[in-house]
Amino acid sequence: MGNTQAYPVYRAFDVASIVSVASALVQCGEVRGDGTVCPDLDAELRDVDVALKARGLFPEARFFHRCSDFWSTELPDDAGVLAGLLPVELTAEEVGEDILSRAVEVLRSAVWGQLAWMGLTWPAIPELDLGPEYARTGVQACFNIDANHEPVTGHTVYVHVYPGDEDRARHLARLVGKDIIGPPEHGW
Repeated sequence: MGNTQAYPVYRAFDVASIVSVASALVQCGEVRGDGTVCPDLDAELRDVDVALKARGLFPEARFFHRCSDFWSTELPDDAGVLAGLLPVELTAEEVGEDILSRAVEVLRSAVWGQLAWMGLTWPAIPELDLGPEYARTGVQACFNIDANHEPVTGHTVYVHVYPGDEDRARHLARLVGKDIIGPPEHGW
């Protein structure tokens, strides 16, 4: 956790709509570096079939179980052995045009999960007298957890901005037809 605040801007129970709103918010930012920004995916899986499906969808992912970790290729094929490892946490940092559709498939069956886009710069907003913002900004889509990974019911999209920068958060939310829907939470 760091020096941002996470403003909630959209809540729903539909995974695809959360991913859609989060993706739209990402488009409001400017990408640093190589010109691409892909989300990091984290999800807790407690079902053998879901874990095996996730392994197939994310062949470069890591799966964590207590003190052990496995690459996708090392995850056991045997359902009985795999069941003994559950729950596992999937962590994927993959690039690809279809990462979001693959993530939606996993997140629909996950106990909890998140997509986090952290490589963004929020552009200047001259009408609000705000310059660009570079420090730890981004978008976070949380599934059955809040911005700080506490369990909640439903899914939420957060925009991360510098502490106290509610005007920027509200402006960004309005760019995608949303608004701030609750108090900020501690961010990255």
